[in-house]
Parts: sequence; C-alpha cells; structure tokens
Amino acid sequence: MEKQTQPTHLPRRKRSARLSLAMMGASAFGLTACTQPAEDEHLTDVRFDEPRSYQGVEECVAANVYTRSACEDAYEASLASVPRFDTLEACEAEHGEGACAAPTDAQAQAAGGGNWFMPAMMGYMVGNMLANTSRGRSFERVYQEPVYRNRQNQGNWNAAASQATQRVNQRNEALRSSVVQNRQATTRRGLGTRSASWGS
Repeated sequence: MEKQTQPTHLPRRKRSARLSLAMMGASAFGLTACTQPAEDEHLTDVRFDEPRSYQGVEECVAANVYTRSACEDAYEASLASVPRFDTLEACEAEHGEGACAAPTDAQAQAAGGGNWFMPAMMGYMVGNMLANTSRGRSFERVYQEPVYRNRQNQGNWNAAASQATQRVNQRNEALRSSVVQNRQATTRRGLGTRSASWGS
C-alpha cells in the first residue's frame, strides 16, 4: 500500500515564472519553481520521485500528495506542453484520426487563448525533483508531463500514462546526464587550475 505523505506546499506562480531545463543547461523540460539557482551556479545532484498520474486536478488534490495550487500549476504547465497544430488535419496526420480536438474554453484560457488544435488531453503526470547546487543550496521543484491521446495508445488511459512515464524518465535521465557532465567538467577545470599553480 502506497505510503501517504503530506501535501507538497509550493507557492502559486504564473506560467511565465516557470523554468525549463534550457535555463539549467539541459533540454527543455517544464518545471514549477519553488526556488531557482542563480545564473552562475549549476546543479550538482538531482533526485526524482516516481511520477504519479492523474486524470484531472481534482484527482490530484484528492490524492493528498500535492497542494491544490501545485496540482493546478502542474496541470497548466502540462497543458502548455501538449503539441499544438494550426489545423485539425495536421494534428490528426501525426496523432491519428479522431485523436485531436480544439481545446475547451477552460483549456484555451489556461493556455493563453488562440485558435489551435491538440491531441485530446487525458490527464497529466506529476512528480518531485530535489536538487543541490554548486553553492550548497538545496531546492525542490514539481515537474509534470501531459497524458494525451495518439495513434499508439488509441485513447487508452493506461497506455497513454505509460508513454508519458517513458517521456518523463527519458527527460529525467537527460537531466541527470547533464548534471554529471557539468560536475565532471568542473572537477577537470579545478584540477587544471591547481596543477598550473603547483607548477608555477
């Protein structure tokens, strides 16, 4: 039986305040920030919780893992990362016939409006990331991934959630690799500097 933890308390932030991995020296990956590293510091360690999948904000809140604000922010960030297309035909060509639709009024409002189409969003995944930085600071973020319909899962929730989990794991691994590479590069630079001073 899964252990129930206290809700993660994160302040509500506007979508524009969210970070991406590009800002942390890795590939794009939406994050809701509780704190953020300064521009001249980098991550030295990251740990991820197993992401949980929810079919809506209310289900996320009812699970008593995250606060309502965190659940809502994660949903909006997930919605913002769902693939968008100018036409229904273009969306269905990639995701399958009947798999796409225009966003609902609520989704369009949450995503900033506009006329576009997307694969039908079935829910989203939410997880925690704990990280340390080169300045010795620790911080926590909530990360997320949309669960949407495509030709591979044909709208099956379990299949769609499994695909979203794979995408999350791939992005987590990319971030871990980036952190390790940055740490190794920093170590090599430090050794090079010390070697030069010893030889002088």
